[in-house]
Amino acid sequence: MNELEKKILWQCRRGLWELDAIFIPFVENNFAELSNEEIDSFRELLSFEDIDIFDILVNKKPFEDTTLKGIVHKIITYHESRIGDNA
Repeated sequence: MNELEKKILWQCRRGLWELDAIFIPFVENNFAELSNEEIDSFRELLSFEDIDIFDILVNKKPFEDTTLKGIVHKIITYHESRIGDNA
C-alpha cells in the first residue's frame, strides 16, 4: 500500500458507518486498478459532505458533476456486487 492509498483510505473513514462500509472495501480492493483520473474523481468525491455522499451513493440521488459519474458508478457497482455475494 503506497502513501497515497493510505491517505485516501484514512479519508474514507467518515462520520457515517454506511459510508465507511462502502468506501473502505472499495479502496482496499480496487485502488490499484484505478486510473489517475478516477483517483482524482474519488478524491473530489471525498471532499463532499457525508450527507451528500450518502445521497449520491445510497439514495442514488442525481448530481450535476459529470466528472464524478464514472467513479460513482464504479463504487456503486462494486458495493452492490458485494451485497449480492452476501445475500
